[in-house]
Order: sequence, then structure tokens, then C-alpha cells
Amino acid sequence: MRRGTIGRWFVIVIILLLSRPWQVMGATLPQEGPAITFPTEGSVVSGEVTIQGTASHPNFSSYGVLYAPGPRPTGDSQWVPIVFGVQTMVVNGPLATWDTTQIPNGQYTLALAVYEVGNDTPFLQFVNNITVQNEEATPTPTPTATPETAAANPTPVPTSEGAIIVPTIEQPPTFTPAPTPDQEEQSPASDEEETGKDESPFPSAEELKASFLAGAWLAVFFYLLGGLYLAGKVAWRRYLRSQKRG
Repeated sequence: MRRGTIGRWFVIVIILLLSRPWQVMGATLPQEGPAITFPTEGSVVSGEVTIQGTASHPNFSSYGVLYAPGPRPTGDSQWVPIVFGVQTMVVNGPLATWDTTQIPNGQYTLALAVYEVGNDTPFLQFVNNITVQNEEATPTPTPTATPETAAANPTPVPTSEGAIIVPTIEQPPTFTPAPTPDQEEQSPASDEEETGKDESPFPSAEELKASFLAGAWLAVFFYLLGGLYLAGKVAWRRYLRSQKRG
């Protein structure tokens, strides 16, 4: 039987029980009737809880143990089976093991349902106001590394996750000797050499501008020179023609 079907069916039974208990419980219970003896009403539980009690009947068929959120059963209770369809009677013994670590902390209701042969209406017993209280795991803080200035070789600090943190070491300032007179005299030349070495192989914008202007003036000069040549050539031809006509 599927869990959803069990839950819906169980809600119907609870509604009948709350509205017409004399009909639902009309069958005669035996002396050792269905009962959960542990945990009792108002108990606080945690971890894996062994539910103790009795699930027996002269016409025994099967039994189930269920739980639902809330301090008391209602028509809207969402029942979840812990065990269901167990076909072995239990008298004053363990009925089921309830792993409360799989559910949120809060208040719950337990129910024991015992079925007899040929009857689909179970004998029910509820245990109300059961508080589930499991301790929540507290995360372990990760230690931080403290800078040390005295140790030359820092010792790795292991953390809880297995990582290794190496403390930061503050190094003393590097000593720089004062320049000698010979070094001071040689420094300008070395600076000039370094400056010459650092010059870019590409011309600057000013150099490109000067080269462009020089090329433009040179082009204008050749253009004017060509124009003078053509003008002189035309004048010379006209002169020759005039001499021939005369």
C-alpha cells in the first residue's frame, strides 16, 4: 500500500473516530488491547527511539505505527508510517524504531493501528504531545593564522579541515649602502646610456608631424617645378610657330 493512500485512509479513520467513536470502537477490545507504553504522552525524545507496547488481538491480522506533525490528531494530520502491515503480534515488546534525526524538531503525535481479520477499521491508540529535540551540529570554527616576526622558518598550522596555513612573516627593510664618489661621477653617464637604451624604435608624434610637413613642401616644390616646365614648353612651341609663319 502506498504512503499517500495510507495517509488519506488514516485521515478518514481519524475523522470517524473523532465524530462517532462509539461506532469505530464498537468491537470489543481484548484485555491486552493495542497500546504504546513508550514513549508516553508529553515525552521529549531524540535520536533513534524504540517504541514499546502491545499490538495483539484474538483475530489479529496486522499492525502499523505512524506519526504526524502536531501535538494532537486532527482531520488534516499528515500521517507517515514508521512500520505498516506487520503480521506478527507483539505483547509488551518493541513495536518499531523511530529515527527522529530525519525529521525537524517539534511536537508530534504517535498512533498505533491494529487490524483484525475481515475488518478494515483498525483499533487505534494515540500518544499526544511528543516533543522531538535533537541537538543541531555546531560548525567548528577555523583558526586563523597570527603573523609572527621572530621565526625565520614559520611552522604550518593545521586546521580542522586538514588545510595548512603558513603564518605571514614580516621581513625587515633591505639595507642599501650609500653611493661612493666614484659611483656618483659615473651615474650621469650610466643614466644617459640607460636613457639611450630605453628609447623607443618608433618615431614620436612630433617627428611624424615634421616628416609629413617636409614631404608636403617637397611635393609642392616638384609640382611648381613641373608647372614651370610645361609653361615654358608651351611658350617655346608658340614662339617656333610664330617664326615659321613670319
